[in-house]
Amino acid sequence: MSRWGVRCCRLEDEMTVFWRPDCNPLVLRVEAEPHAGKDDIFDYRQCSLFRAVIHGDDGQHILFSDGARHLQLMVTGGDLLTGPVRLTCTLRGLRDFATKPLTIQRLYRLARRGRLLKCLYPPERRARRWILMLRAFDGAATGASQRDIAAALFGDRAVREDWQAGFLRTRVQRLLFAARAMMGGGYRRLLNPERKATFL
Repeated sequence: MSRWGVRCCRLEDEMTVFWRPDCNPLVLRVEAEPHAGKDDIFDYRQCSLFRAVIHGDDGQHILFSDGARHLQLMVTGGDLLTGPVRLTCTLRGLRDFATKPLTIQRLYRLARRGRLLKCLYPPERRARRWILMLRAFDGAATGASQRDIAAALFGDRAVREDWQAGFLRTRVQRLLFAARAMMGGGYRRLLNPERKATFL
């Protein structure tokens, strides 16, 4: 899994994924400084959404999750698990300026309200197309023809009315091309807003 930029651990009999920060810009690198004060601190023990931690040569990887939404931190200095800490992070380069403020807001609201706010996790507008891509790919992998795939995705009537014109055939071909490109490593572009993937 490491070649795809993830690490895994088993959590309550389910595999839990931790992304490497260089592969997912929404992972926030922080340093944790022990702090005895009561203000401006973060204490993971006060957060019911704390789910898991894994230790690596590059630091601690911390996961918070409510099941539907996730927040991942990478602690590069200090120890988040010692108790109350003061967190610091450094933005490096324009890419960080574009992506990290959202994660910082998620962390701030988690610390203040104890939950991951839905408003900070906007729906992905391309999700419907990705679902179609996966369904088309699954159909092709089981030996379904392009016509059968079109019928499963868009309905028998649409196929009967349009198949000869070629629109649905072309659409299925594009979905399959995009799915294969995604499987071949293109999925990484989903995590990098500066690398636009034309097939998505």
